Amino acid sequence: MKIQNIFPRPSILFFVMVVASCTQSTESVVPSSTAMPTSQVSSNSPLPVATATPIISPILTMVPTLPVEEARKQLLDLLSNNGDCNMPCLWGIVPGKSTYPEAQAILAPLGSLSDLTGFIPEGGVVSPKYIEDDLILATNIDFNIEILSDNQIVSRVGLRARELKKIITTDSGLGFDPIFDSNVYGERVSFYMLHSVLTNHGLPESVMLGTVASIPPREPPGGFHILLLYPNQGIMINYTTQMHKTGLYVGGCPANAHVEMELYPSGNADVFFASLEKTDDWAVRKNWYKSLEETTSMSVEEFYETFREPTDKCIETLASLWPTPEP
Repeated sequence: MKIQNIFPRPSILFFVMVVASCTQSTESVVPSSTAMPTSQVSSNSPLPVATATPIISPILTMVPTLPVEEARKQLLDLLSNNGDCNMPCLWGIVPGKSTYPEAQAILAPLGSLSDLTGFIPEGGVVSPKYIEDDLILATNIDFNIEILSDNQIVSRVGLRARELKKIITTDSGLGFDPIFDSNVYGERVSFYMLHSVLTNHGLPESVMLGTVASIPPREPPGGFHILLLYPNQGIMINYTTQMHKTGLYVGGCPANAHVEMELYPSGNADVFFASLEKTDDWAVRKNWYKSLEETTSMSVEEFYETFREPTDKCIETLASLWPTPEP
């Protein structure tokens, strides 16, 4: 099993293929027939006339991007304080409340740092990068919408944050490796680190782990995953860090782990899980991840007490519980 590619982001992949910046609104019309009750129709009655019900797409306006230096400062500010709001709000975008134009106005100005920016009727995506020397803080933010009454409301918003390092590949090309020992990265995304999430949101409903039985050959670093679920708060957050193996055990240390989250409207666990079920990546996760209690000697309560403060402690699990990676 190749650990780095088992969790596709369908919404991200969709936008990569089709996203394009739009500057004008579009309108599509879907006809719907309205039939009269049988008792009111006679041989002399005119046939019912089909009526058109307009479905209005979001008004996609041109939002100017910030100059590069201003965008860099804005990105670091948003990462440091999450736009002065708490999850499931992300950077001021609140699933179930924020409108399409509000989300676009927050994300589009960062386009000057992004090699992927687009807004289409289904949602939007921006992937700003903060580059310093050979280090890259790579982020990706995307959202989907649903139509409620006459408004296009954000139904989910996702964030992915990673630290990458430029490398020279064997064919003398330029490549990137994920790294997990950058204190600068840990400080810049501290709001989303495990200790901060546990402190701000309390005991998760469940904690799950995902890994393999040994370090995969010829794979970039990574391979140990810690998944937190807060259904009533609308939060799913996944931490990926470098896997290590010691004797019969494999493990990972969540300090400075890469972060991936999916945020949905809070207050309804059933809706949260129903939303997750619509995604391909959740189908992979729920069938491959195992519960913390099943794979370690820790309870969720013990996990919470151990990691709610910044720490270099790690989690270990028996290697025999996990599949062997492909050669």
